[in-house]
Order: sequence, then C-alpha cells, then structure tokens
Amino acid sequence: MPQQQLYCICRKPDTGQWMIACDFCDEWYHGVCVSIREAQSDLIETYACPACTSKRAGTTTWKRKCRLPDCDRPALVDGDKKSKFCTAEHGVEWFKLNMDAHAYDDDDDGDGLRNDRIAPGELAAVVRLVANVREFKRLGDVPPVSGSLSLTADDKIRLAMLNGQRAEIDKRLAYVEHKARYIEYAKLRATAQKNVCGFDRKLVWDDAEWAEWCDSDEGVRILARIREFKAAQDDKVAAAAAVAAAADERNGRVNGGDKRKRGRKANQQVAVQLDLREILAVVGNTGDDDVCMVERRRCSRHTSWQHIRAEEVELDERVCRDALVKIERDEQAIKQRAGIRSFKDSTKSGGRCIVVN
Repeated sequence: MPQQQLYCICRKPDTGQWMIACDFCDEWYHGVCVSIREAQSDLIETYACPACTSKRAGTTTWKRKCRLPDCDRPALVDGDKKSKFCTAEHGVEWFKLNMDAHAYDDDDDGDGLRNDRIAPGELAAVVRLVANVREFKRLGDVPPVSGSLSLTADDKIRLAMLNGQRAEIDKRLAYVEHKARYIEYAKLRATAQKNVCGFDRKLVWDDAEWAEWCDSDEGVRILARIREFKAAQDDKVAAAAAVAAAADERNGRVNGGDKRKRGRKANQQVAVQLDLREILAVVGNTGDDDVCMVERRRCSRHTSWQHIRAEEVELDERVCRDALVKIERDEQAIKQRAGIRSFKDSTKSGGRCIVVN
C-alpha cells in the first residue's frame, strides 16, 4: 500500500479539510492547525507558515478588510472606484446599521457619549451644519453645540479651580523667568571679574524668599535694570556680529560654519569688552556676603554653579509649562463634554446647531 503524503505541522495526510499553501516554502497546512478560516482566504495577500515566520523567511500580509462587520471579503482598494467596503451594497448596509435610534448615552458612564451609533435625526442635524464635503469631514474637530456650552455647577466650579491654578502657575513661571535672567547676569558678572568665583547667594534662596525679593522694591528695580542691561548687551552682540559678517564677506567666507564661528566670536568680543563698573552698577554695591569672591580655581564650595543653577531653572520652567498644558487639556475636556450635552439637547428639541469654539 503506497504511503500517503503528510502535510502541515500535524504531519497528517490530506483529509479533505480546507488547506492553505505557504508562499515561501510551498508546504500545505490545514487551516484549523494554523488558526486561519477558509472565509479569510480572500483577505490573505501572501501567507507565511509558522516555520518560515520563525526563520524570518517571510511574513503573512493581509488585504484591507471590508468595513462591514462579519464580512471577510477585501475592500475595493484598487481601480477607479476605491472604497472601504467590498461592494456598494455593504456600504449602504453599514450606514443603516449605524443609524439605528438609540438612547444618547448607552454605556451608563454619564459622559453623554454613545458608543458607536447615531440616530437619523441627529445625523440630519449634523448635516445641516455644513455646506460641503470638506466641512463635513471637519465636523469632529470642534463639538457642535446649540449656542452656548451646557456647563453644570460642577463644571463651573472645576473651571474656576483650573483658572486659579493657572494664575498661580503663571506667577510661579514669572519668578522662574526672573531667576533665569538673574543667573545670566551673575554669569556675565563672574566673567567680567576674571578669576573670581562669582556665586550669588540669592541663587540658593527657596521659592518663598525669591518671590518675596522679586516683589520688593529692590527686586523690581534690579530686575528691571537687568532686563535693560541684557537688551543693551544683545544690541552689542548683534553689532559685533554684523561687523564680523562684513569682514567675512569681504574675505569671501560665507558658509554656515563661518557664520557659527562668527556668532561665537562676537559674543566673546563683547564679553571681553565688558566694563566691570558698568556691570556692578546694575545691582549696586555688592559685598563679599552676597557674592563669593574666592578665586575660581580654589572655590570647591561652588564648583560648576553656573551649569547647576541653569539646569535647575530649566527644570522648574519645564514643570510649570507641563502643568499649564495639563490645565488646558482638562479645560478642553470639560468644555467638550458640555458641548456634547448641548448637542444632545439641540437634537432632541429639533433645533438647528451651530459650531462654537
């Protein structure tokens, strides 16, 4: 008796079950053994068996499936009439399924959102909002509401709290920006003082001490002078860079590398030309108790203070800005839910909806 040919990972003969061939090794497999149904065969573009997949000889690729549930045929993605469905009839059927009249909120989570269906009256109300297909595609960008947001009492309380938090963070961010400018000034002062450490004790104040000083008459005056001084320094750097640019152009050096070198050179030239008396005049007389006057190389207490303090300020600023982003996101979520409630009320009353930001 001739020996039967064996197939598949089960190493059994052809028993009449539906089988699929690997496009990379030509071995045949029972669909049930590789978890592929016969109804899915039209969706498979190339099939790689488990052995070829494990050896990375190939990968199974699938065609785009018809959007209608329970349909295992591929969508029409080739030719002139492209579609998300396999036939026009399935497209019509899909829209009919999604226009069943349901209660607006059918998942009992209280958010006013229905999981996946809209009622015919709601669809009609949405269509009346737009004049063309382009506007229809943009409907999801902003929630349609009837004139104004339907804010609940809790929504109003939450929005008021978020506004208060934003005001506090904005104020804190202003203090952080003040400190960033003060650090830049302290670094510039240390550069002009040559071999002096130049660490300023204000840089180790806690947030409350720094805020109190910023709001004091002295702090307001000094910070204003630092802003003016920084603007003047920027003008000097720009002028020096312009002079360097003119010299480079005369010498025919206009490539990107020369421009970067020119900018660094301009900053160095301005720093070298700084008048120490002009810098110290920004904050007035500063004693040894305020600024570390120890020789830079011998000051082990404030090693790398410029880099460390700058990093601390950058971190504080990033934390503040991240918090502002979260507040904005929370506000948008509250308004989005309120807009959905307004849309629900409008469609129930048969009123015409409008879109507001």
